[in-house]
Amino acid sequence: MDEMDEVVAEFLVESYENLDRLDRDLVDLEQNPSADKLAGIFRTIHTIKGTSGFLGYAKLESITHVGENLLSRLRDGELAVGADITSGLLAMVDGVRQILGNIERAGTEGETDWTALVERLAALNRPAGAAPEVAAEPERKEAEVAEFEPGDEEEQPEGMPFGQMAIQAGRTTPQAVERAVAAQHQGDPRHIGEILVEAGELEPGDVVDTLAAQSEARPSMADNNIRVDVGQLDKLMNLVGELVLARNQILQFTTNQAGDGLVNAGLVQTSQRLNLITTELQAGVMKTRMQPIGNVWSKFPRVVRDLAVTCGKQVRIEMDGRETELDKTIIEAIKDPLTHLVRNAVDHGIETPEARRAAGKPAEGRLLLRAFHESGQVNIEISDDGAGLDVERIKRKAVERGLVSLEHAERMSDREASQLIFVAGFSTASQVTNVSGRGVGMDVVKTHIEKIGGSVDLQSRLGHGTTLRIKIPLTLAIIPALVVTSGGDRYAIPQVNLLELVRLDSEQARSGIETIQGARVYRLRGNLLPIVYLHEELGVDFETTDDDAINIVVLQ
Repeated sequence: MDEMDEVVAEFLVESYENLDRLDRDLVDLEQNPSADKLAGIFRTIHTIKGTSGFLGYAKLESITHVGENLLSRLRDGELAVGADITSGLLAMVDGVRQILGNIERAGTEGETDWTALVERLAALNRPAGAAPEVAAEPERKEAEVAEFEPGDEEEQPEGMPFGQMAIQAGRTTPQAVERAVAAQHQGDPRHIGEILVEAGELEPGDVVDTLAAQSEARPSMADNNIRVDVGQLDKLMNLVGELVLARNQILQFTTNQAGDGLVNAGLVQTSQRLNLITTELQAGVMKTRMQPIGNVWSKFPRVVRDLAVTCGKQVRIEMDGRETELDKTIIEAIKDPLTHLVRNAVDHGIETPEARRAAGKPAEGRLLLRAFHESGQVNIEISDDGAGLDVERIKRKAVERGLVSLEHAERMSDREASQLIFVAGFSTASQVTNVSGRGVGMDVVKTHIEKIGGSVDLQSRLGHGTTLRIKIPLTLAIIPALVVTSGGDRYAIPQVNLLELVRLDSEQARSGIETIQGARVYRLRGNLLPIVYLHEELGVDFETTDDDAINIVVLQ
């Protein structure tokens, strides 16, 4: 990869991160206008525009330029943030993201014509009834240079800019920095410090001192974070796994030798030290893969906002526990299922403002996302205060589609009936839309969650809302397991599927295990559990007698 490829790759990574933040900030700005947040959005677009111009991406530069002009008027108080402007800026973010995708895949901006988007943003920037403005290219360039002020230089986006610190330290003047910044944006590739030294406005020693002061002023997060390829982390995790196995073998060998009096105290102490270090290394490597669930949730305010506008609803999204950490693999696995559940809650769960008022509810619906750790798992709850599930309607639809018989439906409890929404092909939507109603989704959600060792539970009250509870493991890199033996062989059962262990002595086994229509069962606290013998299922020779105790593993 040559230098230009590295620059483009870095530009793409940073721009994607900025766009994810813009989605969140623009939605928040619409609800809670803030000068600081608006300034941050402006700086982000300004940075993307400047870099795209340097790299020669004309379409990207034109879109961000007109968006920057709109943001400039918002920042100066000449326009007020509203739904139309927010929608236009979000459309700009989508356009930029699409162009970045084309650059990443093909190295070009693509053939899409963005004139309509540019005109839409320009129209939002014009007073009502004003004619479109057409500015000549040289005039636009001059206007861009005039917008820069001392301290706007982009070479140090983190911390206090170089020029501003040099001015505060009395090493140069604002006018000198302004000239250097203007030269930089007219094409001078040198850093601010080099331009000032060349012009005699700053001593070389002052550059060193200013850079040192700037480094101290920079937030520690900028220095303490690096990007690491996930593939490298996977390789490291595999090596740690092999190290753990070797550690276990050494511990077992040392223990056996010590029991026979054949090993010295030094070797025992060293193996114990190895055990401690390996355990800490394992925990440390696992932590590098952990990410807050907020990384997934950050996209949901935009999803909810767009969908609410489409459906003519008012929805407020709240998030609790966004700092809850999961393995990156788990994060990627639950991203799409969670998105579907959020969309489903807005589309199906929360009513229109008119219907909510008629039911005595506030016009604005509430969608709550909650995450927390419990018993070695992550619990995720998605709750809405909408209409809830009509179980009688669900039963009728299930009977109509032949999913259950009429007799079975009549015997179903409300809780059992609500679980029918997870059956493949089931839907209560009266018409198919681009949001939902095709009868696919909820079954796929459950399948995805169960594939990673999780479970889905649903509770709903008609007229009061619905809550979906998802339980998933913290990580798939290491799976705690129960080791059992049968016929001299050892087998591992994932603990995530384990409910409890029951041991029956010979007398309890003879009286407790019953046979119903040829199937063996055991009554545990009133629940009838089917019994499956491991050695029979695996075809392992295993002799038993009536005097043997029986160990029962209760699984879900």
